[in-house]
Amino acid sequence: MVCLSVFGIALFSTKTYFLLNYWDCLDSKRSLIIRSLYFTMEHRFTQLDDGASADVKPASNFGAMVATVLLALLLQIFCRCCRSIYTAAANMDRSIIAPVEKILKYTFKDKRLLKEALTHSSCREDMSYETLEFIGDAALGLAVATHFFCLEPRLNSHQLTQLRKKSVRNKRLALVAARHELHQFVRSKDTALNRNVRKYVQAVKQGDDLKNLAVPDILADIVEALAGAVYLDLNFDLTKLWTIFKEVLMIDEIKVPKDFESSEIIGAQNKLYGSCGKRKWGQPVYRCFLLTA
Repeated sequence: MVCLSVFGIALFSTKTYFLLNYWDCLDSKRSLIIRSLYFTMEHRFTQLDDGASADVKPASNFGAMVATVLLALLLQIFCRCCRSIYTAAANMDRSIIAPVEKILKYTFKDKRLLKEALTHSSCREDMSYETLEFIGDAALGLAVATHFFCLEPRLNSHQLTQLRKKSVRNKRLALVAARHELHQFVRSKDTALNRNVRKYVQAVKQGDDLKNLAVPDILADIVEALAGAVYLDLNFDLTKLWTIFKEVLMIDEIKVPKDFESSEIIGAQNKLYGSCGKRKWGQPVYRCFLLTA
């Protein structure tokens, strides 16, 4: 009977642990499986308890107790596995996934990538958007450069570089994120950062002058991280990525220069600007003169 009491304590502990941690966090199918395992274990204990008598061999009681404890441990391990694997995306509010996919006009096959792309390191979880941001930064840079090169092959390297900078620099990407209101979907616990983001977004909505306003890097990071998430979800298809993000980045707002100057002239102009800056002469002024014989 002592062994059966220990048996009962182990069962009660497992039941309490299960109810407190896992009963409501699993979907219907996994919940049904877990509950079936649990009630099978409970039924087994009830049978042993009802049929116990004074002449029950201690070895049998001890074996039943060990088997039950092992089953309890396996149950906990199974619950943890289900929780870590399944709930990575399920824990994310459904009201977040759909609006972001609507903005991107893209439906993720792997929802966990979307969760990762929207998670700031301040959440202290086992994921953050930093890796996806790195991949998205590189992918967007290449996609933008390819776009402008194909759009106007007469552009020189300097003009292509400037167009790429204008399209994917932090100020531009933060402005894009604010216009799409992506900030409301970011998962961050940094109070000061969240306050700066709201201040910036409000200024964008009101059409205020942004020159003297600090740009929250997190807004640009989120755009790059989303690009990285889409890029991975598309199995590294750059063409499809650009089809999606060309509209997201509002790339048509970037004006393409029509004066196709040679790289030598542009190089000389850059040197002149550099020399004037070092000597604090101000910006050079160009004037055209009409010479007549």
